[in-house]
This record gives sequence, structure tokens and C-alpha cells, in this order.
Amino acid sequence: MTALAEPTTGNTYHRLLYGTLLFLAALVVARFVLEVAGTPGAVTRYLSSTVGLVLAAIYLAAVAPLKGGMQKSSRLLLPALLLSAWTAGWVILATLVSGVFRLERSHFAGSADYGNWGHLGFHIFEHVIAIAVLFVLVLAPMAVVRLLWRWPVTVGPGAILGGLVIVRYWLEAMGVPWSNTAAWSSTLGVLIAAFYLGGVGPRLGLGGARQLLIPALVLGWTWRLWVFIVTVMSALAPFHRTHFFDPSRGDVPVRLSQLLGGSIVEGFLAGLIVWGIAVWIARATKQATA
Repeated sequence: MTALAEPTTGNTYHRLLYGTLLFLAALVVARFVLEVAGTPGAVTRYLSSTVGLVLAAIYLAAVAPLKGGMQKSSRLLLPALLLSAWTAGWVILATLVSGVFRLERSHFAGSADYGNWGHLGFHIFEHVIAIAVLFVLVLAPMAVVRLLWRWPVTVGPGAILGGLVIVRYWLEAMGVPWSNTAAWSSTLGVLIAAFYLGGVGPRLGLGGARQLLIPALVLGWTWRLWVFIVTVMSALAPFHRTHFFDPSRGDVPVRLSQLLGGSIVEGFLAGLIVWGIAVWIARATKQATA
């Protein structure tokens, strides 16, 4: 039965991968079509293929091991490269079509690309070079989620925390007021993750306080790791103003080092809070079902 199960599992993973690729292609095409149809850029900019790529990578890394794929960390490289090149390929196609047919409503090509094959070719070359940047943006979150598979109960909440942090960073970078983006609070997400750990942990054999401690600390550190990742992104992209980091204050390397040390401590303290809540929920649900 094992020999028969492996091909089926592999096919399931391939369907998951194909579905992810289809989603990314649809995201680029949807933005292109909406722009050409006259939809305001203030609306279509939220269909960011870069953000969609990162979120899709987190999802793939969280689900793929269940489907028979990416069980080893070394197997992340090819999917990460495939997702990056695939997304860039669709962006290149949209840029080429926009430039050749002078589609002024599309943001993919600018006025300098119209009728100027050299400029259009250089623009496309920039997208090809950007594959390396996209590869890093994809590989980093996939590696974080893959590491969480050492403690399977942390995968779901850890991936959701990553999604919350990235969406909040993206919305703030798009200029949405911070008072609105606060609705995507990852701090609240950590508390919800604590309830999840206490409810699901005992069903996975983690019923005791000692057994819940390590997963709780992992969730605390994972939360702060996601925050630190977008903090570095804020430092590297000063033209995007977010609450995570203000590069205009100077001393960027020193401040990032301080934030890294603080994140380790904050993650530990957050993990202890998660642990306390999880133990409480685990005991409460055990008594309710006894």
C-alpha cells in the first residue's frame, strides 16, 4: 500500500503547486484587465503580485508537506525559484503587451516604453533581474514555515501570523492610515494562537504543561521573527512609511541590531503568555469533556 500511496501523494502536491501557480497568474491578469478597463489605480494597486506571491509561498510551505511535497528544507529551492520566475514571467508578458499596444491605462509599461524598443527591452530586463529579489522574498518565509513543521501544531497559527504581519506592512506601504491597518494586529493574532494551541494541542498528544511549553515559545519567537522581517523590509525601502521602522532617524544597522535583540526577549515573554493561556485552555477543555 505504501508503494501505491506515494504516486497519489505526489500528484496531490503537484495539483497544489499548479493551483498556486494559477492563482498567481490570475492575480497579474486580473490587475492588467482591470487597469485596461479603466479601474482606478487606487483600487488595482491592491492586487499586488509581489504580496500575493509571498502569501502564496507561505500557504504552499504550510500545506505542501501534507500533500507529499517539500518534506525537506533542501526542497524549498526549486518551488521558490519556480514561483518567482512564474510570477515575473506574467509581469513581463503584461509589460510587453502594454508597451507594444500602448495601453496607457496599464501601469506595467510607461510612456517611455511606447515605440522605444530599447527602453522597453531594458524594462523587461529589469523584471528578469528582479527574479533574484523575488526568490529571496519567497524563500525566506517558506523557510520559516518549513522550520515550524518540527512542531506541527505551530504551523497553522505561525503561517497566519506571518500573513497578518505581511498584509499590515503592505497596507501601510500603500498609504492606508495606521488607524485602519491596526485591524490586522498580529498581537491579537498571537492571543488567538494561544487559544488554538490550548484547544488543539491536547488532541495531538500535547496535553501537559511541559509539552505545551516549547510550541508556545516557538509561536512567540515566530511572531517576532515575522515582525523583524518586515522591519528589515521597511529599513531597506525607506520610501514606504510603516510603523514597523522609521529609517529617517538614522543609525539603521545599530537600531536593527537592537531590535533583533529586543525581539528575542519579546518573543520569549510572548511565548510565556501563550503558554499560560494554552495551559489554561487545555485544562478547561479537559474538564469540560471529562
